Amino acid sequence: MLEFIDAHAHYDDEMYEEDRDEIIKSQFENGVIAIVNASSDVITSKKSVELANKYEKIYAVIGTHPHEAKDFKDEDIEIYKELLKKPKVVAVGECGLDYHYDFSDRDTQKRVFHRMIAFANEEKKPLVIHSREAVEDTVNMLKTLRSGDKTLIHCFTGAKEVAKIYLDMGYYLSIGGAVTFKNARHVVESVAYAPLERLMLETDAPYMTPVPFRGKRNLSIYINYVITRIAEIKNISKEEVARVTTQNAREFYGI
Repeated sequence: MLEFIDAHAHYDDEMYEEDRDEIIKSQFENGVIAIVNASSDVITSKKSVELANKYEKIYAVIGTHPHEAKDFKDEDIEIYKELLKKPKVVAVGECGLDYHYDFSDRDTQKRVFHRMIAFANEEKKPLVIHSREAVEDTVNMLKTLRSGDKTLIHCFTGAKEVAKIYLDMGYYLSIGGAVTFKNARHVVESVAYAPLERLMLETDAPYMTPVPFRGKRNLSIYINYVITRIAEIKNISKEEVARVTTQNAREFYGI
């Protein structure tokens, strides 16, 4: 049985409300050795910390998502600072820019992203990035503001040219279910190009469920299908994919 880390999930989501405990425990019985639970705002950050406190193999990432940037308050940083003192809070995020939905206006997104980058810099913590249809602004802000190389582009689905930009900056790419999709040409090319030492595996659960389970809520054990596809693309063994990406996640998050 392959063993691996889910580098980005949302098990606090309401889609797990009825059977969360059973579902989480079953993941750890089937090859998942750790889950990193990401957040979108203060409320979900607190929930992520609660999950990390309850389950030995869950770790928390705290911060404000671009969708929720419109609701960010300056005092939220003080709450995040307190949460960051918890031993299993391992990074700041997910934060960034999302120009696909624009649930928060773009100036507000940039302002809050700036604050999240500064917060991660101040606390010397890894940073987890959400970027959708906003590559230019994301890259420019990170190049200008980010100090330290422990930065992860989560749910990466971009073209090889974009992958090269992030990799040249010393960043990691997190690959999820999209790599199994039929129309996944860009991410397939990026996975072929990127060194395995710069890749991690994720679900973004309950979203981005891989083939053959599309349309259902995602689970960490489905990373097996992501591993299989990456092994095919790179012409290496599934065991090597699992081993190297697990080590990458351990080193990045310090777990």
